[in-house]
Amino acid sequence: MSDTSEIARFEALAEEAICSIYDARGTDIRAALEDARYNLEQALSIALMRARDTDVARIRKQLARVQQTWDMRFKKKPTAP
Repeated sequence: MSDTSEIARFEALAEEAICSIYDARGTDIRAALEDARYNLEQALSIALMRARDTDVARIRKQLARVQQTWDMRFKKKPTAP
């Protein structure tokens, strides 16, 4: 399997996990977010090993988006005194 297709496969798996977050029917949101992060990290590893700068930048943006979703869902918000 080529690096390009392997990166695309991991990104597709991550996107599937992200989409399942918004499908409110019985999805374990935490597991879906973890799946998305895992798959994007795998794609990022390949892109970094192969010095594919445009892929690295794109995947990092996707990871940031997943992290923002994670933070909104699971980070404890400070309570007012």
